[in-house]
Amino acid sequence: MVKITNCQNELVNRIEFKFHLIQEMIDNIGSMDAQLRDELIYTTLSHWIPGNFPTANELEQLLPVVLDNNHLLFKLGETNIDSVFTRSFSMLVIPLLFMRHKESPFLSREQIHQIKEKVFYNVQNEQDYRGYDEEKGWAHAIAHAADALDDLAQFSELDKNDLLIILDLLYEKMTITDRIYSYAEDERMVNSVISVLNRKVLSQTYVEQWIQSFGDVEINPEFLPAFKQKNNIKNFLKSLYFRIKFYKVDADLCPIIEHTLYKVEKVYYS
Repeated sequence: MVKITNCQNELVNRIEFKFHLIQEMIDNIGSMDAQLRDELIYTTLSHWIPGNFPTANELEQLLPVVLDNNHLLFKLGETNIDSVFTRSFSMLVIPLLFMRHKESPFLSREQIHQIKEKVFYNVQNEQDYRGYDEEKGWAHAIAHAADALDDLAQFSELDKNDLLIILDLLYEKMTITDRIYSYAEDERMVNSVISVLNRKVLSQTYVEQWIQSFGDVEINPEFLPAFKQKNNIKNFLKSLYFRIKFYKVDADLCPIIEHTLYKVEKVYYS
């Protein structure tokens, strides 16, 4: 009996240590050591959280931490500053939580909406558009945000207005003039669009008008910002076009995308 009790105590201690370790990893998720941040911390979390550890109660303890001002919202609005790594990799934890929830539901409707509001706020205000930094590794805040938006769009808890906001956020981030996305951000964003379309909540007319709006974007008067913006729009439209054809979803949108692309880049499509 004593031996069994000792084994139980040892197991409890190991579980408590493991959860403490997860808390430590969350606290250091924005480490400037790229190998620690990406290959060790995130990779470990990507195995543990979708699995049977930690418990639902422990995940609920982690959730407000991931979403707080020291993680997902850490120094939001800064550009080309190291704070982006904390925000970006905190965002990556959210799809892991959703993955676990889909297998074994633990999030309440209120918690899903809390996550939604924090993610929306982050995406709307994120200004650091770096993909891969040669010295510091992956920043990729926009791509990671796209992953969270993709998962959110699939939840029935999100209504029509939420899906409209997701499309608005995608539009804002795909029409930036600061930088040309070059690390598959367009493909990650398209994932979110496909998830919105698959919900079958928005009207065909609205989606068509949303696509056409990329051809009506206000052009920056300066050449280089306008050039960057045009390339971001073209890459996004092309990715959306071929993804729709690949999945054979809402094929009627393809001609709309074609005409919008022609309007954006008249030099090559006229």
